[in-house]
Amino acid sequence: MNLKIIYFLDDGQGFGGAANTLLQQAVLMKKVGHQIWLCISNDKGEQIAPEYSAICGRSNIKIIRLPYQISSHPEDLDIISAMQNYPIVRTAVREYAPDLLHSIQINPVVELVSRELRIPHIMNIYQIEESFFSIPYMDIFPSYHICDSWYYANIWKKVLHSDSVCIRTIAEKPSQSTRTKGMGQPDYLVRYCCVGGIFTRKNQLEVIKAFERAICEGVKGKLVFYGYDQGAYAEECKKYLNERKLGKYIEIAGFCSTMEEAYGNADALLCGSTCESYPNVISEALAHGLAVISTPVAGVPEVVRDGFNGYLCDGFSSMDIYEKIMQFDREWRSGRVQEILANADSTYKELHSPESIGSELIKYYNHVLRNSRVTSDITMEGIEESFSEVVRLYNRNINAFIHPELVRLKLWQIYHIKKVLECFTGESERKVFIWGAGRLAKTMVAVIEVFFPFLKLQGFIDKYKEGSLFKLPVYRPEEVLKECDSIIFVGITNGQEEVLQILQESSRIYNQDYFLLTPRIW
Repeated sequence: MNLKIIYFLDDGQGFGGAANTLLQQAVLMKKVGHQIWLCISNDKGEQIAPEYSAICGRSNIKIIRLPYQISSHPEDLDIISAMQNYPIVRTAVREYAPDLLHSIQINPVVELVSRELRIPHIMNIYQIEESFFSIPYMDIFPSYHICDSWYYANIWKKVLHSDSVCIRTIAEKPSQSTRTKGMGQPDYLVRYCCVGGIFTRKNQLEVIKAFERAICEGVKGKLVFYGYDQGAYAEECKKYLNERKLGKYIEIAGFCSTMEEAYGNADALLCGSTCESYPNVISEALAHGLAVISTPVAGVPEVVRDGFNGYLCDGFSSMDIYEKIMQFDREWRSGRVQEILANADSTYKELHSPESIGSELIKYYNHVLRNSRVTSDITMEGIEESFSEVVRLYNRNINAFIHPELVRLKLWQIYHIKKVLECFTGESERKVFIWGAGRLAKTMVAVIEVFFPFLKLQGFIDKYKEGSLFKLPVYRPEEVLKECDSIIFVGITNGQEEVLQILQESSRIYNQDYFLLTPRIW
């Protein structure tokens, strides 16, 4: 049976791992004879990353441009954009008349169109925190879901009651992928790579410290980092390298024009991630015949078995990573790594090869087509009615918001926060504070005055400022946190993660005692 499928990606200005995963699934379905269209949002402009044009050109996949927005989590959905773009997306989908819709992340427009047109819709989405769903959201989420790890597939199934499955990422095997050069030789300089943007959650500083310790213990090797290398955390890593004079052993190479070359110049992959569903780089390393040394993040232990097909760290610290580098080095010198690599190749064929993924994908598509059902009666018409008051208040007071674009992104959340607060009697008696007395403070005050007029603002919370702001006092965090009966609205982006952690540790309940009024940083 030949299927007609529209794949919906993001705005296409960047080319990340999640986008690449869905694009490769589209390419795979095209190769086996299905009719494929790739939709890229033009909501932020017509420009797209060159990778899309190159891959779609080689595969003869037509690119459609339609306006819509997506989110990687359920808190920051642009409900105004959804209302405006719904008729355009519905008209296009009706014209193409596909059998299936398959999207990346949470795409409310596509889900609601799928319900009206009775076309099954599958969502690819990965990481999630259960606390994101501590508010009883209006059900605009898909019933069918593909994840790249069972770890997160099961969490999504729990919070959405969805039909969730794990289908791993696709990786193409190059013509030459066997690593035997230097194996068993005591003086060979083993080549390590660490692939991906340098960000806190990728944990590269701990990888650097682990490799430094291994070098000090006599390991002969060179480590090269590939990927985005700008920003504060990247500068911290570079500073550490310079101060420790590690340039001879560790290099930050930035973007690589071709990852084939990067993997071809490596013997082992180091993955230190602390927050990820299942790193694409692991499937790519397995395809290229590299030994994998990884932290036990999320779905990695489902694939990498320590001492069998790779090296799985006990934790995420530099010491945990160092111990596995040392084990790998011993087994490389002894030649035992050849057995590990043979098992890793079998793992690749079973879980990451195009043949394996193609079979799993078709199996799930057929399952969805046979069992397709609409599990929610919420429609765009109903959403427009429900959100009419919130949107009206936003439009009427838009000049009062110094940052209206941020407020617009939170209207979905504001609507549901208001529902929660209205369910609790006596909320107007609780003391209300805004955490953050910086650049967003005035906008946060306006948000509370416009959307929560039944609450009385007592003041601000800030670690670094004191005195008063807009004739309201600024308190130190400990002054407010010692009071149990208070409502706190978090109104910052910089330092948001630390603030949310403090509130959680102070036994506050998210979306009951404290709420997030700015875009989620995670």
